[in-house]
Amino acid sequence: MGCKTWRNHNGILTDYTKKLSNMANLDKANLDYILRWEGGLSKHTRDSASRHPVPDGSGYHTNKGITFRVFKSVYGDSAEAVARFYKMTHEDFKGIYKLYWNGVKADLIQSQILGEFVTDFAWGSGVAGASRQVQKWLNTQGYKVAIDGKIGNGTLSAINQLIKDKGEKAAFDSLNAHRRHFLSGLKDFDVFGKGWFNRLNDFIAYAYLTMNGKS
Repeated sequence: MGCKTWRNHNGILTDYTKKLSNMANLDKANLDYILRWEGGLSKHTRDSASRHPVPDGSGYHTNKGITFRVFKSVYGDSAEAVARFYKMTHEDFKGIYKLYWNGVKADLIQSQILGEFVTDFAWGSGVAGASRQVQKWLNTQGYKVAIDGKIGNGTLSAINQLIKDKGEKAAFDSLNAHRRHFLSGLKDFDVFGKGWFNRLNDFIAYAYLTMNGKS
């Protein structure tokens, strides 16, 4: 990875060349956590993904947490692609996960846990939706960034500055609280809320173990 410089949210030129060792790394991401909670094929009619099912009449729309709508954006919707969706190899799963990781530019976040958590937020709420929530969260923490649903230079700079100013654990706890508040206001919280929070609790346990392991 080459040198990366940009002006941060305060207009100061920032050089990330010397900070690359602190960045989140896709190859270290805890994909087992996601797989443990997502399960296999789903045709739940209350899931918004049900509007875009597999085109074979089965009603299935999600496999291992990956909607067919997202899957076909990469692999198409041919009979071969449908068979591939049902099979869902680890390589295909990681390839889709990478779309979300890259979508929020997680590899430029100076915390493995925050990189994974923001990606997990995008996994559940979409890249644009999660990005807007992260930007709203940053504003509540005193970091003024545009709420445009795009993780750009200003947003990344603010995330990394918050981690530096308040510490990794405090930043994680704050974003976790924001995410819970956001989820509790969704219309399907009565159906999926308990599962969403149980899943977050699992991530918290993983996050604390990882962060404590640094000390």
